[in-house]
Amino acid sequence: MNEIGLTPWEEHAFWLEVLEDHAIFVRDHLSPAQGKYVKRADEYRQAFRNLRTRLNHLSPSVQADSQEAIAMAIEIWPIANGYFQFEGKLQNLRINNMININLSPTYFNGTLSENQEYLRLLSYYAKGLTPPPQSLFDLLDLWLEDQLGHIILLRNSIDPIEVFVEEQAQIYTRIFQGFLVQNRHMKGYLRFTQPGFPRQQEMARDVGAAVIEMNEYIKGIIQKYAGKSILNKTTLRFLEHHFPEACYLIKKLSYYAPELAGEASKCSLKKPSYG
Repeated sequence: MNEIGLTPWEEHAFWLEVLEDHAIFVRDHLSPAQGKYVKRADEYRQAFRNLRTRLNHLSPSVQADSQEAIAMAIEIWPIANGYFQFEGKLQNLRINNMININLSPTYFNGTLSENQEYLRLLSYYAKGLTPPPQSLFDLLDLWLEDQLGHIILLRNSIDPIEVFVEEQAQIYTRIFQGFLVQNRHMKGYLRFTQPGFPRQQEMARDVGAAVIEMNEYIKGIIQKYAGKSILNKTTLRFLEHHFPEACYLIKKLSYYAPELAGEASKCSLKKPSYG
């Protein structure tokens, strides 16, 4: 196993950008009639942007046990946790049809799970500790749901006239649904088999290859979006949000599948068009 580790600075930069995007998506998908929630989402958007600015004042090489890094994690924690609670409340309101927001309860399952992983990391960083990596099962459990959600959201955001996009999206949907089923069975195998057995490692390689392939497909969709040659109802930010998260997964997977190290070393944890 050959992990391309992320520094505390890189983890914070990645997660704060992800959470800023999530706040923007909530704000943009709320009805204007939901004024107090629109305002709250935008306050979180600004809070995450401010934290990203603060982070840029730290050295990217700062160590987890330094006072600066500990202070940064302590500052981030209540905002990331507050946003977790905010999205949880919106999910509950959506489940009970008590809010006008064009996001489903299952969408929030994905974003809440991601936020929860950042809170796990922060709980270590706030103590000056380096967080232990997720197990392969937990890593895939989180990010396979994310990748599946992205292709479903892409499919739902494209105009019905784009039938070939629909067909290709269905293929990727089935692929990632299959991986989720496989991963759940892997958890069962681990009752009596040590992690990292050959079939589990093969799955890590297969997932990595599928993520890389789907990345290329989504790049093509974005090129059409830029050329105004695909009809849709979404934003460039929403489409590009996929890339940093896919890259993060590839970097983490490379610990279990060293064959992915080349792709992991060259992909970017930032969106192409948005800082």
